[in-house]
This record gives sequence, C-alpha cells and structure tokens, in this order.
Amino acid sequence: MGASLLSYNPIKKSFLAFEQSERENNPIIIGIEVEQKKDELDVIQHFVLKDLTMLSQYIKITTKANLSITDSNVLSKEILSTGTDQEILTEAYPNLDLNDFYYQILKTSEKSFVAICRKQYVDTLISAYKKVNIQITNIDLGDLRISSLLSYFRDTELLTYSSTILSNNGEISSIESNNSSIEEYKIETIVIPSTHTLPFACILDTVTNQTSISGNTEEKNAELLHTYKESQFFKKTLQYGIGFLLISLLINFFVFNSKYTAWQELQEEQQIYSTQKKGIEKQQSIVNTKEAIVQSIVNTGFSKSSYYIDQIIQSLPTTVTLNSFTYQPIAKTIRTEKPIVIRERTLLITGNSSDKAAFTAWLDSIEDVSFVKATTINYGWDKKNTSAFEIAINLIDDTEK
Repeated sequence: MGASLLSYNPIKKSFLAFEQSERENNPIIIGIEVEQKKDELDVIQHFVLKDLTMLSQYIKITTKANLSITDSNVLSKEILSTGTDQEILTEAYPNLDLNDFYYQILKTSEKSFVAICRKQYVDTLISAYKKVNIQITNIDLGDLRISSLLSYFRDTELLTYSSTILSNNGEISSIESNNSSIEEYKIETIVIPSTHTLPFACILDTVTNQTSISGNTEEKNAELLHTYKESQFFKKTLQYGIGFLLISLLINFFVFNSKYTAWQELQEEQQIYSTQKKGIEKQQSIVNTKEAIVQSIVNTGFSKSSYYIDQIIQSLPTTVTLNSFTYQPIAKTIRTEKPIVIRERTLLITGNSSDKAAFTAWLDSIEDVSFVKATTINYGWDKKNTSAFEIAINLIDDTEK
C-alpha cells in the first residue's frame, strides 16, 4: 500500500467519471460518483450501463464529468522511446494527421504509451453525453490515466474493465487486454471493483494532478471546461435574474395591491361624500324654500296687510258671518320633500250670508277700496235661505302703501 488518499488536498465537491468501453462489440458505460465526506473520500455510487438513456436512473441533475474512451475506436501502442511527442508519434503512427486525431502520450523511464482516436468520434460521444445532461469537461484516451493509482499498488497487477495493467517501480510496464477477470480493491476505507478503477483514477488525478500525460487533448479539455463554466455562469445568472425578477414582481404586486386597496377606500369614501353632498344640497333647498316663506311672512308682518284686513272687516254687514279669513293661503297641498307654494298678496275669505243685497253692497265696497286689485267670488244658496261664499281678493303690492 502506498501514499494515503488524505495526504492530498481534500475533494471539496462531488465528482463524476465515465469509461466508454465495449464488450462483444456492444457499447458499455462504466460510471462512478465520488465525494468528500468529513475528511474522507466516499464512493456514492457506481454502475455499468449498456445504454446512455439509462443514465437518468442514476444521475438526476445536469453535471460535469470526466470521460475515458477505451473501446475499439481508440488505438494504443507501446514504444521503446522517450523522446519528444512528435518523435514518438512518428514512430508509432507515421503520417498521422493531427487535424483528424486526438492523441495522448504517457512516458515512463524506459518507454512511452500512445493512444489515438478520431476527433469526430470523440465529439460525437461528447454530444451524446450532453443529450443526457452530462457535460464532459475532460477526455482521456485508453488506460493511461490508471497510472494515478500505481502509487497505492506497487509492483502488482491492476485490473480495469478492459485491461490488465502491469507496473514496476510505480510505473506502467505493460497494458494487456482483460475480458473476464474481476477483482475488488481496497484503498483505506474505499472499496472499488476492478471494473471501475479507471474512472476512479481519473477523479483522483483531477484532485491530485500527479500524472503527467501530454497530447493535443489538453486544448480540447480546456475548451470543454471553459464551455461548462460559461454555461454554469449563464445558468446562475439566469436563475438569479429570474429570482430577482420574481421578487421585484412580488414587491410590485404588494405595493400595487396596497395602493389599489387605498384607492378603493378613497373611491368608497368619495361615493359616500357624494351621496351625503346630494342629500345636504336637497335639504338645503328645502330649508331655503322654508326660509323664503318665513322671510315672506316676516316681511308681511311689517307691511300694511293688517290694515287692509281691518278695513275689510269694518265694512262687514251684520247679515254676513265669516268662517275663515286667510292671508296668503297655501296654493297646493303640502307634500313631503315638496316646496310649499302660497298665493301671494291674496286674501281668502269664506263665510255665509243671509241677505244677498247686503252681501252685494259689501262686495262693492270692497272692490272700491284702493288696495284691492280684483276679486273672485263663489256664491251659492242653501236650503236655509243662507248662502255660502268664498271671496279671493287680490291686493296690490302692499309694500307700496
């Protein structure tokens, strides 16, 4: 057993890694999820799938991940040379067009391991994972990344899903195919099946960064990571923006609701005031009419109407008896909320007469009086040789007298 996992910087968050492999020409997806829990690494879950569409059963949210490709689309070679990348590539794959291929090289003290894959196939896989909400931020070719686990298993045979890795002095000495053997490895408190050692090694190397692998995948990985960060920034900005918008709308709703409620209350108060104002105006009209009548009566009290009445009564014959003597009688029946109408400058006299000649002489004397303008007479006999009469005397404007 080699170095302790906890001797490295602790993992701060959850990590996800996949190995795209195959078995009997059928695609196989090996996945593992690891996170830090209290100062210890913890394997949350691991799984083997035959179809990416089944991934939603294990991963519920959009997240980033490492991808190692080990299927038949990846070609690998072992070269007894440790020169430059170009020298190694020329020896391993002469006339290789780097515009069409990605490559990675792992150099040991004695040899180099080379893995290549067409860019078009890698981009197709990245798109396929993106469709199931997995954003690939790092790609590896072949089993080269397994070297990050060799410090924990010195001079031993290490299995992956598709290969057997032989090591010497902490370095890979050979990579051979493995189609059946499965073992279980324990690193401190972590137990890992051999089928998942490669994706776990990718996560560990992401944390410790202890493996030196060169190649033109570095530029692609930087591009993938940048794209992921941009998408996360946009997502968070959108979330914050929507959250801010919703909060603003909520605040505006409460403010509007408060203002609208206040406006409704003002409208109701205005309606009440308007109704009260109409009632007051109506009552004021009635009061004004009554004041006018009272004022008329008061003014009459200072006129010469009493003088006119005295003159008429003094000429009254003994054969005439009066029933009523009304000055400015009411012209119409008094009704609720209706103005009172009077017959101005009018004397209304009712009574009975037993001598028509005396009554006529009295009426003539009334009409000759200077303050009398005109008279209207209703006269009729009854069975007792007396007549009932009603005389309406229109006076001249008594304020002129």
